[in-house]
Amino acid sequence: MNIAVLVMAAGRSLRFGEDKLAVNLQGVPLGVRTLRLLNPFPFTQRVLITSKDKQYLLAEGERLGFQAVVNPRPEEGQSLSVRLGLQAILQNGTPNGVLFSVADQPNLSGSTVQRVIDAFMACPASIAIPTANGHRGNPVIFPGDVLDELMHITGDKGGSQVIGRHPERIVTVEVFEQDLMDIDTKEDLSHVDGL
Repeated sequence: MNIAVLVMAAGRSLRFGEDKLAVNLQGVPLGVRTLRLLNPFPFTQRVLITSKDKQYLLAEGERLGFQAVVNPRPEEGQSLSVRLGLQAILQNGTPNGVLFSVADQPNLSGSTVQRVIDAFMACPASIAIPTANGHRGNPVIFPGDVLDELMHITGDKGGSQVIGRHPERIVTVEVFEQDLMDIDTKEDLSHVDGL
């Protein structure tokens, strides 16, 4: 199965007050941890979308074989990152699916990533989404035939616009709630495992 991965790491961390992806968790920057977590999976293409000031991410992405794409205007929101990342992926043809991962989930486990991949592979026309107690999270896999729709999203909503148009295609995977937690504020760090 041809599944690509797109790591979304271009946000400005406004609520955090500084670059949250650079925060060290057990000696590893949060954003680097995400790249290392995803690295062992057999993705056919790996793209990292980030901003030019995150040199530590660009360097680690290059070391791990991710194609780095710089978002020159991260203030425009997630949609520009989605479009730029997908452009890089689609240059090599349309994959069966693309796993979209955010880079600020400190408790995300490899087993959760694998379960989302397994759910998609069992139903390759689906949009595979991890959930916990009724709340959706990331990473999400979109099938190849909706990537064109993702190329036309706007604003800061990301893929939720496309998910909302295809409720019949959603396949959910129940996971541990802590896996889906993301970091938005410094207070959120108090809920990180192992700190």
